[in-house]
Amino acid sequence: MDEQYRQWRRRVLDSGQNTSRLSYDDFKASVMQGDDGGRLLNYVNANVIFQAGVDFESRPMVVFSASGLPSPSDVDYERLLTLILFRLDQFVESDYTVIMLTSGAQHNPSWTWLTKAYRRLDRKYRKNVKRVYVVHPSTWSKLVFQIFGKIVR
Repeated sequence: MDEQYRQWRRRVLDSGQNTSRLSYDDFKASVMQGDDGGRLLNYVNANVIFQAGVDFESRPMVVFSASGLPSPSDVDYERLLTLILFRLDQFVESDYTVIMLTSGAQHNPSWTWLTKAYRRLDRKYRKNVKRVYVVHPSTWSKLVFQIFGKIVR
């Protein structure tokens, strides 16, 4: 995330725009608003990643729905990943549970995007995850978990 912020800062400086406000919050607001007026942000919050209450130990349950991923030809997956991480920022400071809904996904992300996404998951995103539930795993998601399971260990 820091590298994206540095690149954004360089672009703003090179474009000659008002440089009095180059904070991380300005960067976050810029990415969230995007070129589409925030439509992708609203879509991500409603269909891709959202909170579904709390578990038995009062930890927030964050649902990640792979079936809600938009087509890679319609959406910039770099921005999509950044928006997902911004949404996760709301939960990572304390313990949380992740529920992944993987079946019925029409658009599977590429291996390149998955490895890039994994590399961008800093320690802060991983350290407080207490449980991960995969609901109705598809063949594709089983394969991804097997491969990344071997890499992560």
